[in-house]
Amino acid sequence: MTLKALFAHFKEMNNYFIAAALVFAAGVVLGFGYSDRFEAVLQSQIEGLRELARSIQAKDHSMLWLFGFIFLNNALKSILIIFAGMFFGLLPIGFLLINGMVIGYLAELQAEAGLMGLFLKGILPHGIIEIPAIILACAYGIKFGTIMGKGLLRLLSSRGRSVFAADLERFIKLTVPLVGLLVVSLLVAAIIESTITPWLIQM
Repeated sequence: MTLKALFAHFKEMNNYFIAAALVFAAGVVLGFGYSDRFEAVLQSQIEGLRELARSIQAKDHSMLWLFGFIFLNNALKSILIIFAGMFFGLLPIGFLLINGMVIGYLAELQAEAGLMGLFLKGILPHGIIEIPAIILACAYGIKFGTIMGKGLLRLLSSRGRSVFAADLERFIKLTVPLVGLLVVSLLVAAIIESTITPWLIQM
């Protein structure tokens, strides 16, 4: 299928896009307002990111390494989360929650330190591309979970199996332009995050 077919399919995905965005927003709210309940998990996530950042900074051509890591990490996770949705959409939902909570927690820490402006500089330039791409990937992951869930119920009849096979085939075909769109979007986001974002933070 083509990008045109994918964009046409977006009209059928409105409920999934809204659901994915709401789960992500709920994660941000939990991370910002209720971080004390999840602090151990969030701190472990952030500490892992800090270790990676220190490791990358120690390398020659650190900006190139940073770009490569950001792009490959985000692209691979986004592609995998689509297909991980086959388990009734649970993994994409968890992925959205955790990512939202980390962003909310970081925002809370920066706000308490009076550095909210710095946080916005660090997140907005690439986030306006990266966050919608993650929500898009997870929405399709949840959609995949719905297809698989309905498919299990349809296996009892021959007509149901035919409908399930057609739905699954259509979804798999749509993932081809979807993956292409995600890769290009996250490539642009990685370029911004590894070049423009550090420059803005230092200003």
